[in-house]
Amino acid sequence: MLRRSSPLDNSPPAPYPGTTEPFVLGHGLAGVHFYALKETFYLSYATLQAMRLGEASLTLVFATDEVVIEGRGLHALYVQLAEQKVKRVHEQGERYEAVSESPVFIQRIERKSRTMPP
Repeated sequence: MLRRSSPLDNSPPAPYPGTTEPFVLGHGLAGVHFYALKETFYLSYATLQAMRLGEASLTLVFATDEVVIEGRGLHALYVQLAEQKVKRVHEQGERYEAVSESPVFIQRIERKSRTMPP
C-alpha cells in the first residue's frame, strides 16, 4: 500500500499569539483559548457555568476550573464572553501595562482547579 504525504506534514508550527491584543473574537467557536505567560489552556463554553465581574477582576466559573482575569476595562471582555464570541484571551503582564494605550488590559490570568482531591 502506497502512502501519500499530507500537505500538513511540512506545515510550520502555529506561532504563539502576541500580547498586543488582550482578546480576539471569532464565530462558531466551542470554547476559549487562554494564553497566560507560563501556561496555555483551553476551556469549552459548554462548561462555563457563571461569570462574576468586579472592579479589576473577572471570574469565570467552569465545571472543572475557575479562571480569574485581572486587569482594566474588563467589561468589554465580559460582554463578549457572555455572547460566546471570544476566541482567545491573552495575559499581557505588568511590564506591558505602562505602554498599553488600549482601554482593555489583561494583567494576569490565573487558573484554579475546582475538582476535589480523592
